[in-house]
Amino acid sequence: MEGSDLPESYTLDQVKILVETSMLAAVSGLTYLVSTILKLEGSLGYFLPLPIILSAMRSGPFAGWRTMYTTGFLLVVLLGPLRALSYVLIHGLLSATLGTCWKLKASWWLSVVVGALVRMTGQCAYLMLTSLTMNENLFLLMLSNVYSMLDQIAASIGASGAPSTLAVVCMIFSLLLVNGLCYSFLLHVVYRILLNYMGYELGPLPSIVKKYLFAGAPDAADMQGGK
Repeated sequence: MEGSDLPESYTLDQVKILVETSMLAAVSGLTYLVSTILKLEGSLGYFLPLPIILSAMRSGPFAGWRTMYTTGFLLVVLLGPLRALSYVLIHGLLSATLGTCWKLKASWWLSVVVGALVRMTGQCAYLMLTSLTMNENLFLLMLSNVYSMLDQIAASIGASGAPSTLAVVCMIFSLLLVNGLCYSFLLHVVYRILLNYMGYELGPLPSIVKKYLFAGAPDAADMQGGK
């Protein structure tokens, strides 16, 4: 009809990105579903970010974020809103952030710190969500446990006095930050090696990391000299 709006046409590249995003979101949702049902989330935690990171590396940062929230909507249908939100807070935000950093060629140490901060923020939000759903203040429980730990440490070294609330809170956030740094660092090592083998150029590992990671392994020159 004259004057009617015609449907918008899409290019082949846009259709390709849309299809890849849908497929990778389905893989990500299915992997999380299987790991949740079989109680393997701890074992598969380092591989759950792979579909979102691949989407960001192939089609840009926006595609990675779109894969993340598409996976979240899929998990709302499969597992319910609480499990979907848990996935987004613990795995989705970190995966999309790392994919963005690596696609934009951010430095190694900057992306490690950013990933650790995102993971720490997601863990705090997950604790708030769990506290609301369980109707129990998990932050207060954590404060009590860390207070007891610091009190025992102070008693073992002969220090007098009880730890202050500020010291307990600082210890909690320090532990969360250390956990985030370790997890983000391991993800960087694993995916730097994995993605380089898959053909995505992320650059070599930092020299100090390579030194300790491959300590004792013969290098190429030694192998050639031994032939």
